[in-house]
Amino acid sequence: MNTGRDGSTGPRPAAPPIGVVLAGGTSRRMGWDKALSSLPALAAERLAAVCAEVAVADGGRGLLPGLPSLPDGSGRGPVAGILGAAAAYPGRPLLVLACDLPRVPAALLAELVQGGYDWVVPRWSRGVEPLCALYGPAALAVLKEKGLLAPHRLAAEDLAIHYLEGDGLARFGPPEEVFLNLNTPADWDRYTSSASGTSP
Repeated sequence: MNTGRDGSTGPRPAAPPIGVVLAGGTSRRMGWDKALSSLPALAAERLAAVCAEVAVADGGRGLLPGLPSLPDGSGRGPVAGILGAAAAYPGRPLLVLACDLPRVPAALLAELVQGGYDWVVPRWSRGVEPLCALYGPAALAVLKEKGLLAPHRLAAEDLAIHYLEGDGLARFGPPEEVFLNLNTPADWDRYTSSASGTSP
């Protein structure tokens, strides 16, 4: 955990987070549009178990009827989706989940919203998981003001950061399974061939 800009080291009060499904990628490595599958709906369902409000950062494509469809903000890639959501919900924390992380359980998402830090993110041997994280207003402001092109770079900023790691993370399952990222056809085959791939 880092010391925040105001000198505090503990959690800060926060408004209820908005759940944000990131579903605006180009899916170049997959070869077909992942966002047109059931993945965004699955991510929205898990976020809805934690957040009273859920929106979809899908470049304004309207992928999930009944949920707000958000245009991209500045930047590119996931940052554009995150900043688009920040513009739609100014001052609100965002609980972000990429639609191509289908094995992240709702219980892990619920753990991320505890505490009211600027940035709460899982961290394991392969690094942080910024597309399954809580972004408070201060973190969102830094992301925009500094024009960071990769959200993991927030780790080097002067923010109150809390890492979900070690035993606290392992209780949700092996991180390499929990954070299975569906980027290629081989990833998709691994996901769909496993019974746990479709578990809620």
